[in-house]
Amino acid sequence: MQRNRQDGAAALAHAPGDYLTRAETLALLQIKLQTLYAYVSRGWIRSVPQGDKGRRLYARQDVERMKSRADARSGHAPVAAAAMRWGEPIISSTLTEITAQGPRYRGVAALDMARDGQTFEAVVKALWNTGDDITLSWQPCARTLRFADAWPGTAGLQPRRELVRFFADIALRFGSEHLRGVRSSDVQFVAASRMIATMAHCLGHLRRPHDGAAATSARKRGGGLSATLLAVLGGTVSPQHIAALDAALVLCADHELAQATFVARIAASAGADVGECVAAAILTQTGLTSARSYEATEDLLRACKTVAQAQRLFEEHYAAHRNLPGFNHPLYPDGDPRARYLIDVVRRLAGRHPSVEPLFAALDIAAKHGCLPSLEIGLTLLTIALGLPPRSAFALFIISRSAGWVAHIVEQRTSGALIRPRADYLQTCPASSNSAEDVLPVDGAMLAAESHT
Repeated sequence: MQRNRQDGAAALAHAPGDYLTRAETLALLQIKLQTLYAYVSRGWIRSVPQGDKGRRLYARQDVERMKSRADARSGHAPVAAAAMRWGEPIISSTLTEITAQGPRYRGVAALDMARDGQTFEAVVKALWNTGDDITLSWQPCARTLRFADAWPGTAGLQPRRELVRFFADIALRFGSEHLRGVRSSDVQFVAASRMIATMAHCLGHLRRPHDGAAATSARKRGGGLSATLLAVLGGTVSPQHIAALDAALVLCADHELAQATFVARIAASAGADVGECVAAAILTQTGLTSARSYEATEDLLRACKTVAQAQRLFEEHYAAHRNLPGFNHPLYPDGDPRARYLIDVVRRLAGRHPSVEPLFAALDIAAKHGCLPSLEIGLTLLTIALGLPPRSAFALFIISRSAGWVAHIVEQRTSGALIRPRADYLQTCPASSNSAEDVLPVDGAMLAAESHT
């Protein structure tokens, strides 16, 4: 018996997130204490002693399994399925809440942070909840920078055309040197800030042609991350432009469980290190809702050289697609407040690039058709106004959102929970079917299944 107590204590010392207290277990399962005792006695929920006062802790995995069974019996499966598609929350988190006024980071509105002039670095510390005892490092890794500078030759690709792969390789390379096997949250956060800084210093590759001397000079420059980004990308490093870019980075830092964030949490729950999780999230950005959305948005905006051209192109695009890229975010039916704020920043920006002027007329055309700008529009407008090179908007989004991914990764790893959804198996077509297209009823709907021979 004493040996079992020691083994249980040892297990807890190594994996505290794998266990729940009695109060947490009762609250999660919504059962009485006698029912919990019955579950334990029948072997359905494992428990280990906590201290010498008869208290016990209960295996999180067993408790969550019992919760899933209870939900399934209660008909919660359709609710869970709907939750995977812009539905109800499915993962508990203390990081970000989405409201009609935009995201709130740990209870503080991101828009308020931007209005108050908080720097990106300060917001990252708040999002990561590092406290005053931890000093983050925003100095890049020289070895990873050399790797990035050599990447076009070794990969045979141009970073501005393969930005997702470029960033993913940087995250993997940095992670293999600084984050492999690291378990301490504080150490992970310090290394992660260096990883984000390293990615920022690599953006000189977006300039045409790539100016190695200018990039090296910018890397030696002091100041915050926004000042570094402006210098690396060839922008004007003025106080107003730094403040504008800080506001954009703050608003992009996190947005709850977006697709890439969910992927990062899944990878973290499976034991991947921070660099690998961030790389997985970055690679998820190749889809229609991220990289391609930013590309389509930027291509349309940058093609508008005059007011007349902007009006014509927006009218033609809407007539052809009944929508416009970068507009109408599903979570903000009344308009994305992050985009509205960034557009206002652009309107007030002194020394903005003249190429942004026709785009205000384009926004009026979009509004006439009921199209409300999303973050892609606001961020792309800002990069054009700042005179930054093409694809800067998406690159800045990746750098900023990496901070949010790191927060989710560390939170997921700390919880000790494995994310492993179950599939709702659907009946497949018989192998002997000769029909080119078989249609099966599924939950009252008709599912078309194409035959592959």
